[in-house]
Amino acid sequence: MLFQDWIKDDSKIILFDGGFGSELIKRGLTSGKIPDILNIEQPEIISQIHKSYYDAGSDMCQTNTFGSTPLSLMRHNLESRIEDIIESALKNIREVCPSGCLVVGDIGPTGEFRPPVGNASSEQWYSSFSTQAKLLEKGVDLWHIETISDLEEILSAINAIRDISKKPLIASITYKKTKRGFFTIMGDSLEKCIKALDNENVDVIGANCTLGSNDMLELLKDAAKFTEKPLSVKPNAGQPIIEGDKTFYKQPVEEFTNDIREMIELGAKIVGGCCGTSPITIKEIRGIIDSF
Repeated sequence: MLFQDWIKDDSKIILFDGGFGSELIKRGLTSGKIPDILNIEQPEIISQIHKSYYDAGSDMCQTNTFGSTPLSLMRHNLESRIEDIIESALKNIREVCPSGCLVVGDIGPTGEFRPPVGNASSEQWYSSFSTQAKLLEKGVDLWHIETISDLEEILSAINAIRDISKKPLIASITYKKTKRGFFTIMGDSLEKCIKALDNENVDVIGANCTLGSNDMLELLKDAAKFTEKPLSVKPNAGQPIIEGDKTFYKQPVEEFTNDIREMIELGAKIVGGCCGTSPITIKEIRGIIDSF
């Protein structure tokens, strides 16, 4: 398995892709429309974005299935189209994935919260993630559970995937920075989350989204204290700036990539970008990795 070879190779830094939603916004994605349906409606755009990241030097890119769980699709009245959405997502990325590169099955949050915030249960999460994973399993090389803000939800996702797949798994939680350190919005500390994931059958522990590169660099320093497992980081390009109905990320690419360089020096095994990063960002990181 190529990914497992990469993980075992101390000299190999794995380059992930960058932001997907922000690339869609550049191409005219309208507010309120779930990006996953574009797998069917505008497949050429989805494939174009995947290809732009592979061309920029990404070792692996993830499917456009961030919201492709029944619970998430239900809010857009699209749950009946889940099979077509995921089939199209796999086709769109597989046809542009170069030899020697990998396809990552992207599993995002359901958007449903447990009490007292919402009414979701671990059983509902598990069922929803299981449905998504069964449809993705045949076409992906590994998994990335990402942008989860509830420790219980990511544990449900891990269990659902592990019940159907033995493929490598990256588990990434999203954190906010507070005066007391890094916490999820549900109040779980970085230490609690990493120690919980350390006991699960996951190959890589990660953090993505919410934080800019500078804060992610600080988080990585703390995270390394709590686990011996490989670490993955996909920060945002700074904090979002909202102008009218549009969102922008204006952190200079050089500033972002300088922070990524430091993360690599600190031992990050997988690096990439989240919201606001682009193929230009990834190309610059590729140059940094190749210079080591």
